[in-house]
Amino acid sequence: MPCGLRSQVPSRLRFRRTILMEGDTVVDVNACYKPETPPSSEMMPGAPEKAIATDKQFPPRILLVAQPGEACTLYEAALHGIGALVDTVASIDKFFGAVTHFAYNGVVIDIPTKIKALSEHKDLVYSIMGRFPVIQVNVDRRSGRIRALLYGHHERTGPLEGLIRETCWHSPARKLRAEERKPFHYNVLLSTTRQFDPQTLIRTVTMDVSRNGSFIFTSARFQVGGRVWLRIMDLYDRTPISGIVRHKVKWGEAMVVPGIGVEFETISENQRQSLLNPVKPPAPVPDDTIGQWTGMP
Repeated sequence: MPCGLRSQVPSRLRFRRTILMEGDTVVDVNACYKPETPPSSEMMPGAPEKAIATDKQFPPRILLVAQPGEACTLYEAALHGIGALVDTVASIDKFFGAVTHFAYNGVVIDIPTKIKALSEHKDLVYSIMGRFPVIQVNVDRRSGRIRALLYGHHERTGPLEGLIRETCWHSPARKLRAEERKPFHYNVLLSTTRQFDPQTLIRTVTMDVSRNGSFIFTSARFQVGGRVWLRIMDLYDRTPISGIVRHKVKWGEAMVVPGIGVEFETISENQRQSLLNPVKPPAPVPDDTIGQWTGMP
């Protein structure tokens, strides 16, 4: 199987779309082909509420994350069998490039591929899985059949085809903005008041940052659309930054980090650049007197 992203349509349509991904660039070698899914609007990272309603006449577009092999072939055959459009990427690394170019109704991820990715991209894996309908799959060695598990708050097992029809067929297609998110963990004072009222003040950290926003860890209750103020303590300029809550993840939703996705409203360009290009603090100078007797009690 070719590397990168493979996009296929059911064989009954008598043509096939082939896409090759080179870094962050997607090349469509069938330029005359027009996707059957409606166009989508872009979304801020961490904010999946903006999506495209899927009309009944359009089959769902599924992103399959699986390494090439027999299992991947089985997954593709099952998805094609129910008429789904399927794009395949071999790793989590390629996932972000796919979802910034195309809108998807759901994600099917091979469990062995996921386990391998967790060792290097744990935060990214769970961040991704909190934004799309996700079905985890593997192949039973004895029977050779696909076992499927719906991921999330309503976790349950069932036939892959049935879970796709139930959770993806009429789910809005989602697309992420091609904006780089960096996993920088800044110490933050978070408040719902400009004065940082001690009664509403929360001491927390960012899970990731981008040019226009950040996902902030918190289990407190926030209203989507509400305004918050941030004071990022690791920046030289600690001027309060205001933002709008665009997305929230509640505590207890499977294995997803709780928090809020904030879109920056007022932020200086210097603060923005400092967020994306932090200066590493100098290493502390060892204290040679530690552990030595000074003659003092």
